[in-house]
Amino acid sequence: MLLKDKIALVTGSTNNIGLGIARAFAREGAKVIIHSRHAEEAAKIARELNGDSFAADVSRPEQVGALFDHIRKNHRKLDILVNSVAAQASRAGVLELPLEEWNQTLATNLTGYFLTIQHAAKIMKEHGGGAIINISAASGERASPGRAAYSVSKGGIFALTKQAAVDLAPHKIRVNCIVSGIVGTPIGSKEMGNRKLEYDSIPLRRIGQPEEVGEAALFLVSEKASYITNAVLAVDGGRMNSMGSASGG
Repeated sequence: MLLKDKIALVTGSTNNIGLGIARAFAREGAKVIIHSRHAEEAAKIARELNGDSFAADVSRPEQVGALFDHIRKNHRKLDILVNSVAAQASRAGVLELPLEEWNQTLATNLTGYFLTIQHAAKIMKEHGGGAIINISAASGERASPGRAAYSVSKGGIFALTKQAAVDLAPHKIRVNCIVSGIVGTPIGSKEMGNRKLEYDSIPLRRIGQPEEVGEAALFLVSEKASYITNAVLAVDGGRMNSMGSASGG
C-alpha cells in the first residue's frame, strides 16, 4: 500500500474531486480525515472509508484552527494535506462583481488554502515532512469571461503553491498543484444534469472522472514522487494547453 499508516486531510471531500481523492488515499492505506462544512455528510463518508471527519468553514480562521486542534489531539501527526474546497462564484466580471462576493470567494478559495497550509506545515515540520496538494483550475491560468472572483482565486492558488513549495522545502514538505479539468462529478450531475460527456475543446474528447484526479493525487503524495515539488500537473485531457480549447473551468 502506497500510503500505509499515513494521516491525510482532504478538504471538501464529501463529493466531487475531493471524494475521489479521499477514496484513492483510503484504498492505499491512509487514515483520511473527511472535511466539509456539513458534519453529517462528512461523518457518512468517514464511515464508508473507515476514516475520521470534521466540519469547518475554511474561510473562518477560528474554524480552521479548531480543525487542526482536532487533528493534533486525535491523530498527533499529519502526513498529507489536499486542498480541494472550491466556492463557485456567480457569472460576474470585474465591472459587475460585488465586493462582498469577491471577498467571500477569495476567503474560501485562496485564504482558506493559505490557512490550512500554514497549520498543516507546522504539524508536518514537527514530524519530519509531508506532502501538500492544491487543486486549481485552468481559468486561473488563462482567465474565464465573467468569472472574475473565481478565476483570480484560482490564479492565486498557483502563486501560493510556488511560494509554499519554496518556503517549506527546507522542512521536507513537498507542495504541488493539480489543475483539474471538466470532471463528471456527482455534484456536476446534480447541477448540470444535461452535461455532455464529449467536448471538442478537450483533446481526449471526453470529460474526466473524480477517480482519475484521485490517482494523480495519489502519485504526487506518495514516495514515488519524492523528488517532485513546486509542480503543476494538469489532469484535464489536454484542455488547458490546447490552443483550440475555451477556458471556463
